[in-house]
Amino acid sequence: MANKHGKSVKMLFNDIPLEARPGSCPTDIIRSYQDQSEARHARIEAERDVAQFREQAAKAKSEGLPPFNVSDRSVWDSWVDANKDPYGACTMRYAARWANYMEREIAGGKSLEQIAEKASHDADLEGVTGFMYGCAVGMLSKAWKHGEELRRWHNLKTQIGDEGEKANRQGGVLNPALLSIGTSPKP
Repeated sequence: MANKHGKSVKMLFNDIPLEARPGSCPTDIIRSYQDQSEARHARIEAERDVAQFREQAAKAKSEGLPPFNVSDRSVWDSWVDANKDPYGACTMRYAARWANYMEREIAGGKSLEQIAEKASHDADLEGVTGFMYGCAVGMLSKAWKHGEELRRWHNLKTQIGDEGEKANRQGGVLNPALLSIGTSPKP
């Protein structure tokens, strides 16, 4: 019709707008339809993923702090009391959930080193930041039965050179949210 009448023809096919201009090649119109269809599918998938994430995060938030073997109740409770804002409360839930997940795996015979990283991802139901992860390591290192082992594992996993080994000797926790530009690990 575009070629016959010398005018652009617009239509909606499966809710996708198409336009044929005089001289348009039919394969270009088909390709445009396919591209738009794929883009729409990707948007729907992304929206579904976002909706699922929001539902998962809301459920995790509503469940509160899962139980775990707290070694220093007064320290843990002081952090829970101090972190009522959304960011801090999310960090507390993440730390408790992570410890809870690791305890289940440790009870099944696995070592902390074998399961800590996977458990950290599995426990991340609310989208924690690197800083939140680091805070969780710091808190658990002081208030969890396996905290010292977690701290040492984290420091060695996070180090670029030998700073994790130094932090382990000094009792510190490396910040995983740091960015180094222009440096390379020592040989």
